[in-house]
Amino acid sequence: MKTEDQFKDCERLERYIVRNSLISVMNNTKWEKLRTLMLEETERQPVWRVRCLRDKQETEPQWDGDWYYHLPEYKYIEWLEIYPINKERRGHVLPDRVTDNTEYFTSLLKCHSIPFSIEGESIRIWGYQWPGQTVEFV
Repeated sequence: MKTEDQFKDCERLERYIVRNSLISVMNNTKWEKLRTLMLEETERQPVWRVRCLRDKQETEPQWDGDWYYHLPEYKYIEWLEIYPINKERRGHVLPDRVTDNTEYFTSLLKCHSIPFSIEGESIRIWGYQWPGQTVEFV
């Protein structure tokens, strides 16, 4: 059961979305599927970062690895990025072992019709698009 403050925050979010003419790209079913897929990735363990609607941060969000507890409510997510490159530290002398899982994750997302784009080395899953924003989904 939502508190009065949570209910008011939901209403404010809905007004924000309408006022800014945001286009919803994902739904709860797809967000939950993404979360489930990432929780199953015990070997690759992708890290993620998220930008929520109404975030006022000027800096890039921090990377996180906890897909179970740390994700915000899906309706607040503007985008979520997955960093598909694993770096395994092998000591002071040997270079890190680098494994690029980009191809694996992009095929996984395509298989489940989850819209994404490639942003540098990251895979960005879009929750909303702004009017006039052109994102080329892969």
